[in-house]
Amino acid sequence: MSAAAKRILIVDDDMDFRNSVTVMLEANGYAVTGVASAKEALESIPRSMPDLVVLDVMMECDSAGYEVNHAIKFREDFQLARDIPILMVSSIPLDPASRFDRAPEAQMITPDYYMTKPLDFTNFLERVRILLEMRRESGTPTDRAAAR
Repeated sequence: MSAAAKRILIVDDDMDFRNSVTVMLEANGYAVTGVASAKEALESIPRSMPDLVVLDVMMECDSAGYEVNHAIKFREDFQLARDIPILMVSSIPLDPASRFDRAPEAQMITPDYYMTKPLDFTNFLERVRILLEMRRESGTPTDRAAAR
C-alpha cells in the first residue's frame, strides 16, 4: 500500500505543531487530519479509523493523551481500533513506562512508540514509516515504548 493511502490523525492542542507536522507528512504523501483535544480524538477515531495516531500527552488535562492511548488499546468500544499504532510525541522527557515504572498500570498507557519534542523530523518520518509497516505486516506493533 502506498503512503498516499495511509491516513494519520494528529492529536495535539498546539496548532503550530499540528500544522508543521501536517505539512511535513503531506509532503511525504500521507493523508493527515488534525484535532486539538482528546475528546475530539475519541470522537474521530471510530469514524475515520486512521492508520496511525500521533498523540500529545498534555492537552485539556495533564493525562489526556494517556487516556486516548488507554481507550484505543483497552476499551471495549474501541475494539476495532486496537491495531492502530500510537506514536506519542510530548515535551515530557520520559515515556510512560519509565515515568511510572513502579505502577503496574503503566503498560495500559504506554504507546507503541514515544518521542520527545522538539522533533527530529528525519527520525519522526522514519518511525512513522516503521509503525505503518509493522501494522501492515503483523496487525500490531511489537516495539512498545522505545524512547527517543
